[in-house]
Amino acid sequence: MARGRGRGRWRGRSPLVITAVAVTTAVGLAVSGAAKPDGGIDFFQSGHWVFSNLLGTVFHIDGASRNVDAQLGLPGADPGSQVVQGETGGYVVGGNRIIEFGKSDLAVEKTITPPADERPVALEVAGGPYLVYRQAGQIVRLGDAMLTVPAGGKLGEPVATTGGDLWLHHTESNAICELARDADRLDCPANAPSGHTGGLTTVADHPVFIDTSTDTVHPIEEDGLGEGTALGVDAPPTARFASTDVGGRIAVLDGAGKRMHLVDATPAKASPVTVNLPDGDYADVASSGQSVVLLDRAKNHVHTYDRDGKPRKSTPVPPSKPRLSKGEDSRVYVDSDDGGHVLVVDNDGAVNPVEVTREKQPAPPVQPPPETQPQPETQPQPPVQQRTPPPAKPKPQPQQPEKPVTPPAKPASPPGAPPGVKATAGNAAITVNWGAASPNGGAVSNYHIAWTSSAGSGEKTVGGGVRSTTLSGLDNGTTYVITVTAQNSAGRGAGAKSAGVTPSAPKSITISRGTPEAYKDECSLPDCALIRVVAKGFDPGSRVRFTPHANSSYTNEGKTMEIDPDGTETFEAFHFGQVGRTVWVTADGIESNRIIWEEG
Repeated sequence: MARGRGRGRWRGRSPLVITAVAVTTAVGLAVSGAAKPDGGIDFFQSGHWVFSNLLGTVFHIDGASRNVDAQLGLPGADPGSQVVQGETGGYVVGGNRIIEFGKSDLAVEKTITPPADERPVALEVAGGPYLVYRQAGQIVRLGDAMLTVPAGGKLGEPVATTGGDLWLHHTESNAICELARDADRLDCPANAPSGHTGGLTTVADHPVFIDTSTDTVHPIEEDGLGEGTALGVDAPPTARFASTDVGGRIAVLDGAGKRMHLVDATPAKASPVTVNLPDGDYADVASSGQSVVLLDRAKNHVHTYDRDGKPRKSTPVPPSKPRLSKGEDSRVYVDSDDGGHVLVVDNDGAVNPVEVTREKQPAPPVQPPPETQPQPETQPQPPVQQRTPPPAKPKPQPQQPEKPVTPPAKPASPPGAPPGVKATAGNAAITVNWGAASPNGGAVSNYHIAWTSSAGSGEKTVGGGVRSTTLSGLDNGTTYVITVTAQNSAGRGAGAKSAGVTPSAPKSITISRGTPEAYKDECSLPDCALIRVVAKGFDPGSRVRFTPHANSSYTNEGKTMEIDPDGTETFEAFHFGQVGRTVWVTADGIESNRIIWEEG
């Protein structure tokens, strides 16, 4: 078996049953699409796809320009389908079928049978997208290696990190589980207290659990829930949370109480802000980076607020059953149920409507006027002598008052350098955090994260509302310098660099039964043997003391070993022969796996 990413999970393969079907489609490309030589279009993760029931067509909306730049006729899709996108493909998700199409050639590739007849929660993140069927307890990872993972019970609202790790809360057992990027099964490192209610969100791209029974926030750590900090507000069991923080604040929606709380999750821990909402039916809340997006289903309005609770915009939605979705460009998209209208909510809370229509046909060419027919010849007439009248005196024109001259708007200039760039090394990965760059007259549309090292260089692009990302696939033991650059309509601004960071494998200790060997009269064959120890991720050349333990009266002072230059150390030591007892080894604050000693 192969190893999954994140905490060393084992993974197998459990693919969806895929039925290939022939689908006839009509593809129309808008004039603004950038055509490839083979007739396809290059698409990145920015933007949003929507399916129009009335037109039987999938449309792509460029979030930055709010233009429809591609379309695909898809009359076989289920009415009310939602569309999600991955790196290379798009997926039209309905109750009866999931239709996959290529984003480069806009051609239908296959049809998949969904695991449940319910509208899933869709998350567009790296390694995905994911579909979470909350009632059925099923998770689908779409992409080249499609996978269905059973969760074993009903689920709350899922959240995901930008690195592609999915987090879920079992509402019945209160287990908090992770489906790591590329893993094929869940790992559940934490449990909320039995009988407590709550939900998940992410703060600075890290998952946290909000316990609404105690009104506390808990980070999710390797060995369980971390110590809680007080929310400072009363969050009812029915409270909903934006899936990401709003400029460092957690958005808590109390729909029944017609209010929203913004809780500071930064070390500054400012006082919470409470916003009393207009009368309405508030069911959905989302974050576009620095703004909160609320959907009032009763009045079909979208309201946006900044991180301090100040209103930004209130925009009507055409009568329908609108839904919120968040793109990987960090914009929030509000789709009408029939797919005919979309609102694009930018990072700063600005709302722009997009009417979804087919590409307009070109106007008919203008016909030239008919040619002038020649007149029949006539005999020339003698000229008539006429007196030329004197020129008329011009009439005085009334004086018009001078209009004030409005100075032209100052053009946008490239953004400033992002402040607070920080890089944190992980296992073959680096997590990068930064602050919002000054827009300089034009909204920041993207951030470019570049890395350089002796092993090579590269670049990753994220949306303008993103403040954190994870660079994966790097070389452990190699030092990297990260540069973050902001971009707006005027171009890229100055970059800001991090200090050099060096990814490394996490420390781990794995033990197993080693060579059989007796020790004096205290440990005899065939049960006595040495413990085999494999240590990884330790500082090369350091001296580390390894100590064995058991759930018995066994004691051993341990052994000091010098770590090899590659950070590993493998050795056999510590005679043990207590059948049925559990034994483990610790070193430098790291605990190994535990094994039950068997007969020799």
